[in-house]
Amino acid sequence: AKEYEQSLKSEIVSLSARQQEILAQRIASLNIPRSAGTSARGCSDDRGVDPGFSSAIAFFTYGAPHRNGLNQYGAFGRAKAGQNEEQILAEYYPNMSLRKDYDQNTSINTNTGWSGTIEDYVKRIYEVPNSWGDEGGMAALKAQAVAARTYALSYKIRAEKKGVDPSICTTEGCQVFKNDEKGGNWEQAVRETAGWVMIDGGDPGFTEYASTHGGYILNIGKFDGRDGNPGSFGELNDRAYDKESPWFYCDWGARSAYSNTAWLKSEEVVDIVNTLMLVKRDSGTAEYLYQVDKPNPAGKETWSFDKVKEELRKKGGTPIDSILNISVSADFGSGKSTNITVNGQSFSAAEFKDRFNLRAPANLQIIGPLFNVERR
Repeated sequence: AKEYEQSLKSEIVSLSARQQEILAQRIASLNIPRSAGTSARGCSDDRGVDPGFSSAIAFFTYGAPHRNGLNQYGAFGRAKAGQNEEQILAEYYPNMSLRKDYDQNTSINTNTGWSGTIEDYVKRIYEVPNSWGDEGGMAALKAQAVAARTYALSYKIRAEKKGVDPSICTTEGCQVFKNDEKGGNWEQAVRETAGWVMIDGGDPGFTEYASTHGGYILNIGKFDGRDGNPGSFGELNDRAYDKESPWFYCDWGARSAYSNTAWLKSEEVVDIVNTLMLVKRDSGTAEYLYQVDKPNPAGKETWSFDKVKEELRKKGGTPIDSILNISVSADFGSGKSTNITVNGQSFSAAEFKDRFNLRAPANLQIIGPLFNVERR
C-alpha cells in the first residue's frame, strides 16, 4: 500500500471545469488589490493576532496576482536603494527598449467618455501613492509613469489592429484613471518622462504591472531582490524589494469568529490533507469534497471530516489524525512552492493549494504559486 501511495504522489490531480470555475469565483470574491494606490485592505498579516484557539495553522501567500512586469512596491524598494527609473524599467521589461521621443500628442479615449492626449491621460492615472516621492521613491513614480503611458498606447494600437473599440477602461482591469489630475509628485514624474515609452517589436509594449509580486517576477522567472537568489523563506523576507508591501506575505480570507483571521484549527488542516490523499486515490470523490460550511456546488452530499477518513480507509489509505509537523519547500530560483510535507509525507504544493482552495472554510485561500505555512 505504501508503494502504491508513493507512486500516487507523482501524479497530477486534474481539476474539472466546475472545480476550475469554483476556484476562479473564490479568488474573485477576495477583491484582491492590483494597484499600490488602492485603499482596499486586501489581506493582513495575522501572525501577531490570537484567533482564540491554540495549535493554529495558516498559509501565507507571497504577493498577489499576477506578478508579471513592473512590481510597484518592488520599484519603490529599488528606488530607495538608489536605482533610477531607467534601471528599474530595464529590470522589469528586459526585452523592451526605452524610446524617449514618442509623440506626446497621440490621442487616448477612455470608455467613460474622456478624450485627450497621452500625456494628459497619464497625469490622471492613480496607480501609486504620491507620498512615495517624498520617501526616496521618485524613480518608482517615473518608472510607473512610463509603464502606464506605454500600456495605454499598446492597448490602443492592439485594439485598432483588431478592429475593435480602442477606448481604454478606467479601473484596475486596465489602469486606474480619474477625470481629475493626480498632481503633486506624480505630475512631476509624468512631466519628467514625457514621451518615454517602452518599445517591443517596433510598437509600445505590453507593460504589465501590479502592486506586489512577492519577491519574484514570474513572467521572466527572476528574483526581485538584492544579493542573488535567496536560499530560504527567511532570506526572501529580508531581501525582496517589495517586502514593505502590505500584501507581500499574508494569509488571505478571514473568519469573524476567530478575530477576523485566516488561522485554521489543526483538525481543519488534517481534513484538507486527508481529502488530498483521498482524491489522489479516487478522483471521482472530488465532488463530495467541497467546503463543509457551504452548500455543495455539485448538488451532492459534502462529506464530513469523519466520512473522508472512512472513505480513505476503504480505498486502502491511512488518514492522519493530527499535525505533528508541517513545512513547505520551494524553488527559490523561480519563486514557486514545490512540496508540502505533513507528518513526513510529501505532497505537491500545487495540488495541495488546489485542494485547500476547494475545501477550506469561509473565504480562506492560497492565492499564488509561492506560499508558506505558519503555526502558533
